[in-house]
Amino acid sequence: MKIIYWSDFNCPYCYIGNTRLKKAINELNLDIKMEMKAFEVEPEESDEIATPMKNHYARKYGIPEFVAIDELKEIDEIGRQEGLNYDYSNSKITSSRNAHRLVKLASSKMDDELVENICEKLSRAFLCERKTLSDKEVLIEIGTSEGLNEKEIEEMLESDKYQVEVQIDEEDARLNSVNSVPFYFIEKGDETLAIPGALTTEEFKNALKDLISGDIEDKLE
Repeated sequence: MKIIYWSDFNCPYCYIGNTRLKKAINELNLDIKMEMKAFEVEPEESDEIATPMKNHYARKYGIPEFVAIDELKEIDEIGRQEGLNYDYSNSKITSSRNAHRLVKLASSKMDDELVENICEKLSRAFLCERKTLSDKEVLIEIGTSEGLNEKEIEEMLESDKYQVEVQIDEEDARLNSVNSVPFYFIEKGDETLAIPGALTTEEFKNALKDLISGDIEDKLE
């Protein structure tokens, strides 16, 4: 089985959804190849200016700042219920483009575990540790902690390398009618199950079991 999914490190529900999905996979003892595709939920954000999340959230949804703070705290609590030490409400948002380019650099090494580890650390850095994803030192620290070459990361960040690959992922999202993330395509043989959103662990388990058993065909009729 293979799971192709669109995700963004700026999206709190992506980390929650991916964590739940991995729990489901582990509990079912499945061997599944994961492939992440880039999807920037905030493509207009700057590399240079880090905006406090409460200000960004209030502006984006047209709500008072005190309401935004309450809603962000609720998201933090959902993350913590999944064992993630969320501090999303106190984060500062920037562009995630360079973070996605770092993942593409990791993908070029043909090491699935390396890619998943870097994705995990990028999500944790922003959503739990209040680090900014456009900070080159943060990206270098994460990449080198998983064995990537520091000079190679620096050269990538100073160039346009992997920009096209990120854009292709985002174009693929549009072609597949993926308008929000997380979004998962679970493939088994000729069967593909599309799952939009962060299901619960139990819902992911049921979907995986139905796809494996073939029961999913009956439920889709």
